[in-house]
Amino acid sequence: MVNIDIKDPADRLDLSSAFANNYAALGKNVDPLVEMCEVARGVVPGVPARCALVHPAEIKELVTLLKGSHVRSEVLIDFPDGIGGVATKEVQARLAREAGAVGGDLVVNLHLVQKRDKKALLEEFLAVSRYLETKVIAQIPYLWQYDREAIVWLLDLLPEGGVYCIKDWTTRENFLLPDGETLDYKQDTRLKYLEFMANYISQNDLPLVMKVAGRVTAENVASFVSAGATLIGTSYRKAASLRAALLKT
Repeated sequence: MVNIDIKDPADRLDLSSAFANNYAALGKNVDPLVEMCEVARGVVPGVPARCALVHPAEIKELVTLLKGSHVRSEVLIDFPDGIGGVATKEVQARLAREAGAVGGDLVVNLHLVQKRDKKALLEEFLAVSRYLETKVIAQIPYLWQYDREAIVWLLDLLPEGGVYCIKDWTTRENFLLPDGETLDYKQDTRLKYLEFMANYISQNDLPLVMKVAGRVTAENVASFVSAGATLIGTSYRKAASLRAALLKT
């Protein structure tokens, strides 16, 4: 299991730059990738973050920008839907490793989870974890609401696939929900499933940590850590405020 030594709240922070647009569209002449790396390295008034995450096409530039720092270069794998198959995941992970990445956040194939297809999921996990220290992005809000038994099934499977972290995700909605229903992302709900997973991980001595991402603010970040989250995924633009909030706890 990956060693995560928390000496400062920033050691919890996985920063990301995964915007579809760019700052030029917002009237700013700043490359968001460069800006994120400056924040993560503390070059500007920033945060000495644990890692920075980008799309596969940007990993070479990220590694170059972070060279000489302690910040981990990591990559999003099969983002955002996780249904690209083994070949897509393997190629993205291998090329990222060759570029110098050390870790990756892999989007789970929710179709395979719903089918309880252990063999196929393990193939996808191992296709990535043979190259990168791997976190899995799982649609926990969806599973908690509609298929709660799948969460335990997935937790048991992840270590076998070489995965060390499970990450919830609350910024993607692309589901066939019953008419009139929406996914429940309320903070109380997230705390309930985090506590449920933390208890299961502890009781079964699983070599896993938890990460929360999306809708994390200075007002609620401490509650997620208290509920058992070790890592916090955030846009780099929020990093300073999250670290400041955690320093107060």
